Amino acid sequence: MDSSKFSQEVLRVFAEAKNIAIRCDHAEITDLHLSLAILRQKESEIKYRLLEAGVDLLSYERKLTEALQNRRAAPGVSKLYYSRQYHKIVLVSGEIARASFDAYVRTPHLYLAILRDREAPSTVIAAEFGVTVESVQSMLTARLTASDELGISPEQMELLNCFGRNFSKEAREGLMDPVLGRDEEINECFRVLSRRLKNNPVLIGEAGVGKTAIAEGIAQRIAKQDAPALLRGRIVFSLDMASLVAGTKYRGDFEERLKEILEIVKASKGRIILFVDELHTIIGAGNSSGSMDTSNILKPFLARGEILMIGATTVEEYRRYIEPDRALERRFQKILIEEPSEEAALSMLRGVVSKYETHHRVRIADGALIAAIQLSKRYITDRSLPDKAIDLIDEAGAMVRMSMDSMPQELDEWNRRIIQWEMEHILLLDEADPAAQRRRQTLEKQLEGERVRYGERFAAWQKEVERLDELSRLKELRDEVRRSLEDAQEAHRVDDVKRFVAERQAFDAKIAEIERIGPHYPVSREVTEEEIKRIVAVRAGIPLSSIGRSESEKLEQAGKSLLAEFVGHRDAVSAVRQSILRARSGLMKRRRPVGSFLLVGPSGTGKSYLAELFAKHYYEDERSPLSFNMREFTDKASVNKLIGAPPGYVGHDAAGALTEAVRLRPHSVIVFESVDHAGAEVLSLVARLAADGEIADNRGRTVNFRNALLFFTVTGTDRDPPVRELLRDGLDGVYYFEDFSLRERRELLTLRLRELQRELEEEQIELSWDEATLDAVTAGFDRAESGAHPVAGYMERTVLADLAAKKLLGRLRPGARVVIRTGGADVVS
Repeated sequence: MDSSKFSQEVLRVFAEAKNIAIRCDHAEITDLHLSLAILRQKESEIKYRLLEAGVDLLSYERKLTEALQNRRAAPGVSKLYYSRQYHKIVLVSGEIARASFDAYVRTPHLYLAILRDREAPSTVIAAEFGVTVESVQSMLTARLTASDELGISPEQMELLNCFGRNFSKEAREGLMDPVLGRDEEINECFRVLSRRLKNNPVLIGEAGVGKTAIAEGIAQRIAKQDAPALLRGRIVFSLDMASLVAGTKYRGDFEERLKEILEIVKASKGRIILFVDELHTIIGAGNSSGSMDTSNILKPFLARGEILMIGATTVEEYRRYIEPDRALERRFQKILIEEPSEEAALSMLRGVVSKYETHHRVRIADGALIAAIQLSKRYITDRSLPDKAIDLIDEAGAMVRMSMDSMPQELDEWNRRIIQWEMEHILLLDEADPAAQRRRQTLEKQLEGERVRYGERFAAWQKEVERLDELSRLKELRDEVRRSLEDAQEAHRVDDVKRFVAERQAFDAKIAEIERIGPHYPVSREVTEEEIKRIVAVRAGIPLSSIGRSESEKLEQAGKSLLAEFVGHRDAVSAVRQSILRARSGLMKRRRPVGSFLLVGPSGTGKSYLAELFAKHYYEDERSPLSFNMREFTDKASVNKLIGAPPGYVGHDAAGALTEAVRLRPHSVIVFESVDHAGAEVLSLVARLAADGEIADNRGRTVNFRNALLFFTVTGTDRDPPVRELLRDGLDGVYYFEDFSLRERRELLTLRLRELQRELEEEQIELSWDEATLDAVTAGFDRAESGAHPVAGYMERTVLADLAAKKLLGRLRPGARVVIRTGGADVVS
């Protein structure tokens, strides 16, 4: 069987029919398996048409299932066969497709082929529900006739469908997510489309704000007759530029294909509205070896008003690709799409959440929606609402669904324990030792009881999974009935409304009955705030423990840890904490980094170490902060190292060191060391970064620094360095770090010895010292050396060097006791 002749939906039907036969232990696949597989497809044209005709799908499916259960099972058969009837159905479906001038065998063709066999069991069952070859044929003919009335033949629609999606068809069938909170933008599109001239709207906005969703909303409003009279009955068709270009090997192939599509749209006399997502891709698309690109082919059609088009692109791409082509740009009317507010985004999520619940077969708590909005707004800054929040919900649903499908941890550990006992039991069978025999008998008794208990729990888990699957399936069927009910209500078909209401009530009763039965096993199938936090932690690259904590809590904890590990300059630590708290309080709208601080002082006084501790305790990041030594950025060209070289320069294809690092780790501490040595252009760049909270890289991408903490350091004794004036617009504080006093150096030495003590404890080595030793060592420090350098020198050259030598000689082993002396470290036992 050549699978290339069948649509993807038909191939899914074949796979499902095979799975049904395997689950039922049947030796061959028949018409019954195919019919049931068709009804179990989530999005099927046949199901939609049968529901429209008033067929009770639940009863129909139940009858087919009963017929399959009555067939003789063959559990011992290892190979699955295809019946003669199956082969005949496949053959006839191909003939029906060719007679319909279809390139592929689709589900309606397969279903008609099944019904043409009058003696087939599935045909007899279908007849009980009023489904016959004639009735199905008339349903499909009515659909094609509707297309003819629009001035579009079925063949033309099939050609269009090869190069895009029919939004209007998907909207009528209820396959689209509802579009909420965008009524103003949709109405503005309607106004532009209703104009006599320049009636082609282009939706401009950042990625993820919902431009494509607005086009889908237009299709849904038209399908519901909730549109201006001039636009009712129009078809919104999304053109896929990649499909148009694919397979065009020779010059002229692309132009011929595009012209054919545009002629179909033109012949519809405005009944088809083309939607082109990523509108900028029409510039240059199809252009090779002197051929015309898409934009030049489109211009005459747009200029003469022969086609209606909706475009969508980002502000940056519109400016770069569309605006330079003035002839093309003036054919469109710009409509700016802003990112929705958190309240509007939440209403959008509530509108689509049922789709994700049905798809993942989970329940999504309202708290998870609120968390997705708030956390994505706070931690995912390179994308826009509602797209980034919907992505979090989708991924969290997938995570919970995966945990439902895999064996629970309790059962998995239980099973491993039983396997371990079984292996031990087998090994003891050949042992004659009385103790081994007693152990074997004990294991036999344990295994007997454990296998029974494990089997009961495993069966309960499987039963619960089946119950949840059945619930999800019934909810999907109920949604299909609900869509049919809405269509019937809009068309004022009273009898159909009554029937669909009764069917929906029947589904509600069945769902309620199944929900009362369980649960048989505690399977978590709810997406909560915790799952959203886990996804955000992975996406943002920050620890899970810091997600969702208030700034005051984080700063309070960070402050305690900092004061315990940082010696001296407590005023600077407190000032930085207060500055961050003010920035994060939300009392004023802030578009700058979390904080920008200039630290001035002699070498070794802890300026860079303070930044390292803030990275560790405020961002809970064990990695070192992003550090840039400005002595390496003294010339004009050094700017390219930070943001990337512009086009035409060597290395223009490489990303900038600063911008790329922050794109990957937006929640970071960044240290610009010796900022007073930076070149004028580099200094101007970092000053703008501190003041504005963002810069553009060499590719024109805006990199957001609003979740970063910036430290600028200057080594020296000048309390008011000239660089302070250049950075003043972006600074939150300037702090001078005095040199350490004798007492502070002693405190610093104690901290370093305690760190070494903790490391040696992991190797079971005890380290101790006395106060007199600390006093003697501190008094012996060279006063000419500044900051912590004497402490570091003593630890490196005296203590660690001594310990390393003793370890190489084998004297430093687990259980040893080490005492710190003035001249080094002694092993006393």
